[in-house]
Amino acid sequence: MADNHDKTPPADHQFTSGERLSVLEKVGYGLGDTASNILYQAWSFFLMIFYTDVFGIDAKVASFMFLITRIWDTINDPIMGMIADRTHTRWGKFRPYLLWMAVPYGILACAMFITPAWSQNMKVVYAYVTYILATMAYTAINIPYSSLMAVMTPDPRERTTLSQYRFFFAFIGMLLITTFTLPLAKFFGADPSHPGYDAGLGYSQALGFQVTMGVFGGIAIVLLLVTFLTTRERVKPVEEQRSSFQGDLRDVMRNIPWIVIFVAAVFWLIHNMIRNGMVAYYFNYVNGQGSKILWSLAVGALRLDFDQTTVFLTIGTFGMLAGVLLSTFVKKRFDRKSVIIFLSLADAVINIVFYWLPPDDFFWLGLANLIWSIVAGAMPVFLFAMFADVADYHEWKFRQRATGLVTAGIMFAIKLGVAVGGFLCLSILGQYGYNKAAPMTPHILQGIRLLFSLIPAAFILVCGCILFFYPVNDKLLATIEADLKERKRAMA
Repeated sequence: MADNHDKTPPADHQFTSGERLSVLEKVGYGLGDTASNILYQAWSFFLMIFYTDVFGIDAKVASFMFLITRIWDTINDPIMGMIADRTHTRWGKFRPYLLWMAVPYGILACAMFITPAWSQNMKVVYAYVTYILATMAYTAINIPYSSLMAVMTPDPRERTTLSQYRFFFAFIGMLLITTFTLPLAKFFGADPSHPGYDAGLGYSQALGFQVTMGVFGGIAIVLLLVTFLTTRERVKPVEEQRSSFQGDLRDVMRNIPWIVIFVAAVFWLIHNMIRNGMVAYYFNYVNGQGSKILWSLAVGALRLDFDQTTVFLTIGTFGMLAGVLLSTFVKKRFDRKSVIIFLSLADAVINIVFYWLPPDDFFWLGLANLIWSIVAGAMPVFLFAMFADVADYHEWKFRQRATGLVTAGIMFAIKLGVAVGGFLCLSILGQYGYNKAAPMTPHILQGIRLLFSLIPAAFILVCGCILFFYPVNDKLLATIEADLKERKRAMA
């Protein structure tokens, strides 16, 4: 993995205070999260219902898969972070992984959504293997990618701007998944000769999901290569830095801001996974009109039908894009910590409102979703900028640059949240008696409503409370930035 023969970029790539990154580099960096979100949003919105309703796994069996696969991540994530920290190539520490892992990432994004005609036990094995490999590819892409922000610029203001670009394009990736997955699955799956063809639906879900995710996987490969080609690493550790795996781990566990962000990120992602994962269930069974076509788009032989579920998700994606744009105004006037706590509490309130809305009133559901999505879209802009700040705090406090390890810990928190959220969601569904082949009872429908509203509200409320204990404010950030620059100047 680490290449000790290549050289680091020349000194003319160093970043000076006040210098701004070019728009091209910011856009190039942002496109990397478009690629990352193709897989992440597929996990969030469609993987659970794919496993239970298409792949044919029992909800309780699928729930444990989300949880058990995280055991490997407890080892894999910090190892990946420390390997990235110790990688030395002519392209830098983190950028090379975007090049090396792009193709495996794209292939595995598709492989997860293939439904082999095997026995139930062998299908469960296939699901485990492809899910574990896909999460490993996601780790090998996303830890270096997230770490890259901290080494592109030392300026906290530029990082917040970079985070805005990142999440604007992340939500473009989300838009691809939420808006086009189901219409493309219907288009590609419209083959009556396929064994999985459902005359009632008018397409094969198994074939449709497989081909659609193959297309998205190809797009992800191209975008990751664009990010690799358009970005540069400028912030370097001091030449004399020496560290060990054990020392780095010990220092991270003493990094209080990192601990706070880690725990908060877990609750944030549990909230996201449960709420997003329940959208399709909610509209298929509680609303009951999820497959109702609201409008269609025909481009030559390509005809895409946009049903109520898809339109609801698309409204949410545009709301999140608006939240990213709104963060430009907010970041200039308020401290990050205060903003992110407010957003967490507002998110909880709006989720609670969903419980009381009439399930069959699409107008009010769509409007509430737009408002919730604006709040939810602004939150990661500030949270991920804080990840980079935590890496600077670590160097300032412990005099060691461990960006990859610090980021790996946060990425593990995110995947832990995804795992626990997926486990809880499917486990609770199973406890309520959900079975696609059985009739939907009022008891099951009540469980779905709770999972779509009050339960995620509770988790995001806890997240906001945890963030009260985050000790790094804008004043301390300015001190950290000045001290780090002075140290490097003294050692030059």
